[in-house]
Amino acid sequence: MTLDYKNPNDWGKSPLTDRALRLEQFKAENPEEWTAMIESDIEALDTPIFESENYPPFTGTEFLATHETIDDHSYAAAFGQFLGNGIDADIANILAFGENRFDLISDDFDDLVRQLATRIYSRFEEMGYWDKLPQQSSDIDYDLIPY
Repeated sequence: MTLDYKNPNDWGKSPLTDRALRLEQFKAENPEEWTAMIESDIEALDTPIFESENYPPFTGTEFLATHETIDDHSYAAAFGQFLGNGIDADIANILAFGENRFDLISDDFDDLVRQLATRIYSRFEEMGYWDKLPQQSSDIDYDLIPY
């Protein structure tokens, strides 16, 4: 089954499908900008992790492909919450590291998935999740993890 971003019947099936359709639409309507985005992604992947401070060590898709459980993720509770609520793995990974990039989900403030992600993010932020979570899994205070 091929998705066509101009076909209204292809929209609204799922947040992941809609994201794929938005990307296809952007790619078709802005080929120069799409090429620039791809080139910047390739450049970011070529940059060693220690030189790139703002980029999580794994993309969400790469993390899921290389790990059997999400427990090895630096921010497993946040990553799991975002994933469990239907947010794309790459976006969930970015949000799990404490970056409030809800525009990656949708530019529409009324988008239900964006609103859900905002509520989850706010809950973690209110609890000081990114400030208080220790780096070693043996020292995790499970009372700080909102479920």
